[in-house]
Amino acid sequence: MAKSTNVIKFRTRREVNIGLVVAFGILVLLAINIYRFMTTPHLSLYEVQAGNAGSDTSTVAMILRPETIYRTEQAGYLNYYYREGARITKNAKVYSVNDSAELQDILNLNEENSMLTDHDLARLKGSVRAFCSEYSDNAFSECYALRESFLSDYLRYRDVSMLDSLEEQIASDRAFHTVHSSQSGMISYYSDLYDGYTVEMLTGDEFLEERQTVPEYSKPTGICAIDRFAYKLIPTDYWQLVIQVSDEDMNRIKQDGSTVSFQIAGDTESYEKPYEELRIGGKSYLLVSMERYGSNYLDERFLDVTLFLSSKDGLKIPESSILKKDIYQIPERFLMQGGGESEELGVSMECYDAELGEIRPDFKPVTPLFKENGYYYVAVEDLDSDQYINSAGLTGEPERAMLYSFITGMEGVYNMNNGYAVFRRIQRITDVEDYVLVRDGLDGGIALYDHIVLDVSAVSNDIILIEGES
Repeated sequence: MAKSTNVIKFRTRREVNIGLVVAFGILVLLAINIYRFMTTPHLSLYEVQAGNAGSDTSTVAMILRPETIYRTEQAGYLNYYYREGARITKNAKVYSVNDSAELQDILNLNEENSMLTDHDLARLKGSVRAFCSEYSDNAFSECYALRESFLSDYLRYRDVSMLDSLEEQIASDRAFHTVHSSQSGMISYYSDLYDGYTVEMLTGDEFLEERQTVPEYSKPTGICAIDRFAYKLIPTDYWQLVIQVSDEDMNRIKQDGSTVSFQIAGDTESYEKPYEELRIGGKSYLLVSMERYGSNYLDERFLDVTLFLSSKDGLKIPESSILKKDIYQIPERFLMQGGGESEELGVSMECYDAELGEIRPDFKPVTPLFKENGYYYVAVEDLDSDQYINSAGLTGEPERAMLYSFITGMEGVYNMNNGYAVFRRIQRITDVEDYVLVRDGLDGGIALYDHIVLDVSAVSNDIILIEGES
């Protein structure tokens, strides 16, 4: 017989696991945030730095100097007493000339056996002692200059001693003539097409590449004919540079002031000199006077010169941070103070009142970005461009204009100092590689150490907040 049972089974209720629900919610939120992070452009900020922009340009300069050319008055063999660049006095013996090959052989023979006088030896020793007393290891290169100077002086003293000892002996029975200087100055044996040139003689063709001649060492050797270049004398260290410049560079130099800065190729010193503007053959030139170092360039006529144009100070920002944005340029007659106790600045807009069925004025406060030359500049986000505004009518009949007609374009950047993007205008000074130098202290502009958006393409509309809407 089967047993009966009174046990009744009930369906059990499942408990909700709150922990799993919370974990699932967290995973969903995490997934959403990861997706937004991966798909949303990220703003990189740039801190505005001070900068300056100086530029230089390379050009060509022509040397003009007071120089007197001397030519041979008789044919023969020339023997010189002085080295290139030596300073000589008036009536000094410059060279001797003889027309006998036999006599020249005697001179050449005595050249090998000639001895220095005690006076010349003392002068050479004195120059070495003076160098040693001022010598420094930091200027070892001056030793090479001493060697060249010592050798040059030795050869000159030897030749003078030799010629002086033979002059009386050979002058009595052979054609021997000594040429003396008619003035004092620096002697040079270099000659070119432009010996004795002055500013008035310039035509501009001298600066053509094919006309830029290099002076040749013209010190005669062997027998020399009559009316040949013998030497030239430069009385002072004064010389002039005629520097070729473009019209654009000339305008920049004139804006910088009355002086020009430059450096001569191969020279470590920079010069800042007053200049005179020249206009030759329809082109611009600078005329610069030099009072020193003329002896360093006796063998030069054209020099490579670097002009240093003005250094301009400003704020340095990346090119990628700059955008051109629409902005309202509203004449100040359309701006007015708010009525009653309000001192807010705003515009009177025309609004349609549906209840009254008519257009009525509505004061809309605005915060201009800046004011300049009789105009207020207002962000386009502040006002609806399809609306009409009315002037205050203080000096005449009220005017009516659509805001759209006041829209203009302006370059600027997004300032992020307050955590949101605020448009600030800029004025370019010049480009410096990937950066732009902009004006500092500009009303409605940026300032040093401001934080701006590095790449404006990453700015979306939902993070743009123009000052005045906060």
